[in-house]
Amino acid sequence: MTAKNLRLVEEARAAGSGSQLDVLTARSQLASDTTQLPPLRQQLDVAQHALAVLTGAAPADAELPAPSLGQINLPTELPLSVPSELAHRRPDILASEAQLHAATAAVGVATSNLYPHLTLTASTGQEAITAGDVFANGSSVWSLASGLVAPVFDGGTLRAQQRAAVAAMRVDAANYEQTVLEAFGQVADSLQALSHDAETLQAETEAESAASGTADLTRKAYQEGEAGLLQVLDAERRFQQSRLALARAKAQRYMDTAQLLLAIGPGVAQ
Repeated sequence: MTAKNLRLVEEARAAGSGSQLDVLTARSQLASDTTQLPPLRQQLDVAQHALAVLTGAAPADAELPAPSLGQINLPTELPLSVPSELAHRRPDILASEAQLHAATAAVGVATSNLYPHLTLTASTGQEAITAGDVFANGSSVWSLASGLVAPVFDGGTLRAQQRAAVAAMRVDAANYEQTVLEAFGQVADSLQALSHDAETLQAETEAESAASGTADLTRKAYQEGEAGLLQVLDAERRFQQSRLALARAKAQRYMDTAQLLLAIGPGVAQ
């Protein structure tokens, strides 16, 4: 219920085509809908305080512009696949990769280009990603680890220090593979979310347009005495609900886009 509809009912009452009950009902509905605003304002305050902290300012001192979805522009089409190289600069991957290089160097093996190169898509979910799929064609660090047994034999006896170095390298190899798999899974999840966001946004846009048309026609019908107040209130409520759903769909697309940039890594996010 909006103040515009309340004025519509009050004008109808003044013109003699409405009743006092209609006015009271409209006022009651408006008051009820207004109670939904304080929780939303609270969420906005919390978000603004969090942004203030990120900018290094106290929540009370931060001067942040009023947020508006209309001021945020995203590409009309977002990618449904990205090359895995984009995620190579993630801090977790770089740290794990450096640890693995140090471990392989400790056993006297030089490594390069162990990072897998493939295309990540929305259908490449975390459950579908395995080490065999990603580290294929003998490029797995496990293939490297398995080849270290023979060279480190000395007179038929494996030195304890060498054994420990190989074991440590295998642990780091496992950690590296797991880090890469999890990173690829996060990218795939974000791509899949964006795919669903596009479908939801289209559906909510169509629903909002239909609800708006229905509300306009119902208001006109009420003014002409061809519809009752309850029909106006119902049509208006459906319209407001569709507007809220559309705003949430847009906001979700923004959040999932941000998640994709975070999952890919700082090299692209900047």
